[in-house]
Amino acid sequence: MEIKGIVVPMITPFKYNGEIDYDGLKWLIDYTINNSVNGLFPNSTTGEFVSLREEELINFVKKTIEFSNKKVLILPGITTNSTQLSIYLGKVYLDYGADGLIVMPPYFYKLRENELYMHFSKIAESLDAPIILYNNPITTGTVIPVSTYEKLAKEYSNVIGVKITYDSFDYIRKSIDAVKGLRKDFYILTGMAQMFLPVLIMGGDGTVSGLANVFPKLHVELYREFVNGNYTKVLELNKKILKVSKIYDIGFSNSSATKAALELIDSPIKSYVRMPLREENSENKTKIKEIIDEVNKL
Repeated sequence: MEIKGIVVPMITPFKYNGEIDYDGLKWLIDYTINNSVNGLFPNSTTGEFVSLREEELINFVKKTIEFSNKKVLILPGITTNSTQLSIYLGKVYLDYGADGLIVMPPYFYKLRENELYMHFSKIAESLDAPIILYNNPITTGTVIPVSTYEKLAKEYSNVIGVKITYDSFDYIRKSIDAVKGLRKDFYILTGMAQMFLPVLIMGGDGTVSGLANVFPKLHVELYREFVNGNYTKVLELNKKILKVSKIYDIGFSNSSATKAALELIDSPIKSYVRMPLREENSENKTKIKEIIDEVNKL
């Protein structure tokens, strides 16, 4: 299985009462698929997965698979603080028809390198499916060592890639050099919009950007133009990517800012988030709307 291009770390739409808005989910899936994204990532960081009950996590994946009609890859997150619970969720999602699974380090326990390796290797051994690692030290407090990618890539053919949400050019370069030197079928994607083009230039494979919920076409166009070698157009599109990435500088959180932006493009999705996150206020929404309007003029 190839993991290239644009994978959307899906927001979880909520109603005013805090329950999941499955009509909003259906709209989001149609919107992103119709704009030619390559995959969907339910139960993501952007999707506030830590605020969802277990039955909600499971039903959200079930509905994502149902609504998408498997037109693109479905890659649910299985990150928990328990190796066994992550494996359990993975088996449930695979039974529903998931194509692969995405997993971060535990976000409560700060594991050493050998413990990280044991956690990921147990998951890889236990699940007959492609596994994508997810390095997000901002939320987990743990930077996955590049050597861990190397060991897992050598030993487990079903560990097929990593999403790196870490703004270190040196770390990403070392990861690409190390792992792609071992396996051409190991995919490296960035989780940061502003790193999208640099990662492609360094030999990476795409992005898992929260802003692709709002601007899927923009992300898809940049990737296609890069693959086709139209670098003048790529630079034009990257200016827009860099502009929209400022939305995250404004927001209280990436999740709340993404939802506010979706609301401001007149989607049916509202900007509700679950506490302890905070919904964007009118001042922030005005600033986000200004960025959207500027990008539309470029």
